[in-house]
Amino acid sequence: MRRGAFAIALFSLMLLAGCFGPTTASWGADNGGVEVDFDRASTSISSNLGPAEQNLDDLQAVGCSPGEQEMGTNKSMPVKFTGYLAASQMYASHDATVTGIGAAVTSSVAIQSMSFNQASDMLEGEGARVDLKEWNDPLNPQTGAGTVDLDEIDADEESRWYILGLIPTTESVHDGMLSLGEWHQPVSVEGYLVASNASNAYGYHSSQTVGDDCTVLIGNQNREQLFVMVTSINLEGASVSSSGDADDEWVHGDVPILGRTGFVLMFFIVGIGGAVASFVLSKMFVMKGARDTMKTLLGQVGIDNIKKVKQDVKKAKSSGMSSPTTRKQEQRSAAKKDTPAPTKTPKKSGLAGFDMDSILSNEDDAPPISSSSGKSSVVVTSAAQEMEQMTPPSTTTPSSVTSSQPSVWDASKRTSSAPISVTSTQSEPVAREHFSSVAPTRSSAPEPKQPPKKKTVRKRRAAAKPVEEETPAYEAPSRAEKETFEDEENFSDFSF
Repeated sequence: MRRGAFAIALFSLMLLAGCFGPTTASWGADNGGVEVDFDRASTSISSNLGPAEQNLDDLQAVGCSPGEQEMGTNKSMPVKFTGYLAASQMYASHDATVTGIGAAVTSSVAIQSMSFNQASDMLEGEGARVDLKEWNDPLNPQTGAGTVDLDEIDADEESRWYILGLIPTTESVHDGMLSLGEWHQPVSVEGYLVASNASNAYGYHSSQTVGDDCTVLIGNQNREQLFVMVTSINLEGASVSSSGDADDEWVHGDVPILGRTGFVLMFFIVGIGGAVASFVLSKMFVMKGARDTMKTLLGQVGIDNIKKVKQDVKKAKSSGMSSPTTRKQEQRSAAKKDTPAPTKTPKKSGLAGFDMDSILSNEDDAPPISSSSGKSSVVVTSAAQEMEQMTPPSTTTPSSVTSSQPSVWDASKRTSSAPISVTSTQSEPVAREHFSSVAPTRSSAPEPKQPPKKKTVRKRRAAAKPVEEETPAYEAPSRAEKETFEDEENFSDFSF
């Protein structure tokens, strides 16, 4: 992840190459910068680069006339400072020690005096090297060990130097001063000196003279320290004008020789094109190595067989045949299409052992018939009635009792959801000593036989409550039959 981010950042920096440069003050007094209203007769300056705002009015520009050495405020031509740019300093702000017109300086330069052609022919490394330590005062740089020590230049110095504090006259010149951030190049600065009422004011015009081409001449101390209101800058292959409309106008981010457009095109051609070419070449080398390895392992005969197989495969595809892998994929896709969608399983009822479907399927059955006898109550269903009709009638003697009635304990074990009715045919029971004993014969004459009676046994329903409504299904039995039924039921009911 970090490598990817680093590659993207490096790629972005390559696109922005030439667009970075030193920072400088902004233009406009309201924005905390510098604003100059230039007029040769009366120039006004407002600067907010220092701790306090500086306002200078009625500054007179000192120019020259071709062929005359004397300069003056009545001269209309700007003076020149031509040579080899050895060092420069851009100012975004000033400290409290810089006051007056020095607070309006946005750039300071150290130029070794020579002709423009001589500076252009200077090879890299042959020019003066300045070890710049500090440059707070626009006209007094602090330098260290180098080929030239600017703060120690005197009459014994072999080279001649301009130490200039530059004040832009227009916004275009202000922006173009960033071109001076690149050291060791030929330069020619044009502008006007600042007149002063004092004869030897620091940085103002005093006794300086010019040559025939309006180039300022350097005095006996081999150094001129001056404030200059800049109107134009000439570079090798570019220029900075007051209007910003020159044909070779320098633009921030411009690349020498190629220009910005040329640099972008070169980046795409060389950068991206080189990357694609490198990829293609590396792929070719890898493929060649793979072929050589395969030839060594398989031999020429094996390679010929592989080529033949490839040709056969191509012919088969052209004739419409498909490979086994393709056929398997087609079969799988067809099987997926033919597979029916899964049906939703019905939701089970929350009541365990309760089947609603079986109950609804018996909707057409006859309603249950309930009967009562004494204290007991039973429900007779149509199934019980059919079972009763299928059972043949039987008679019993007084000395023997035959019963098909199951005990209540057995009935409680049944799990059928439909109520079950069991009928019993027996004669009138006699008194018993125990539920397991056989009823003894009576000494008296036997009672006349009673018609067989039907007896139903209660059955507990597993899932539904017994029907509370009672509907009599038979005629009420006689009093003797009631007593006999109650006695026998008491002996046979073990539900307690």
